[in-house]
Amino acid sequence: MAPEQGPRISVRAAIIMVIVGGLWLLIFNFAPPPPGMVHGQGTVVDQEISSKGLCEPIAEVVIDGTTYRTPPGTSDEPCAYELGESIAVTYYPDNIPETLEIPLEGSSKKAVALLPWVGIALVAGGVVPLVGHVARRRASRS
Repeated sequence: MAPEQGPRISVRAAIIMVIVGGLWLLIFNFAPPPPGMVHGQGTVVDQEISSKGLCEPIAEVVIDGTTYRTPPGTSDEPCAYELGESIAVTYYPDNIPETLEIPLEGSSKKAVALLPWVGIALVAGGVVPLVGHVARRRASRS
């Protein structure tokens, strides 16, 4: 009979993984945006190129007679939008200047969608060794 191997990950490391994974999930969760977000259309008025070569369109939108300008958004390909083209925007009516933005698109949206899975992997990577540790301790007491 082969000698029993100890856990590859220490109990302390496994607990830290579970805690960090849980915190990660609290930050990057699957929850929908809070109620009250408005989806609308703006017009592309400018574009910036990021250090990664992605086009960051800037849009203006008129809401209740006031013109607002978005911070740069991120596109999934260089300059996917032409100046004057319509683009999706989101905002909360209670605080338009602070919340107006161009939602993530393409590869940026996909990358953000994967963030919760990092937390799930951390939690699972910590729980599995903890369960194994508990099972080995119970078996050694019997």
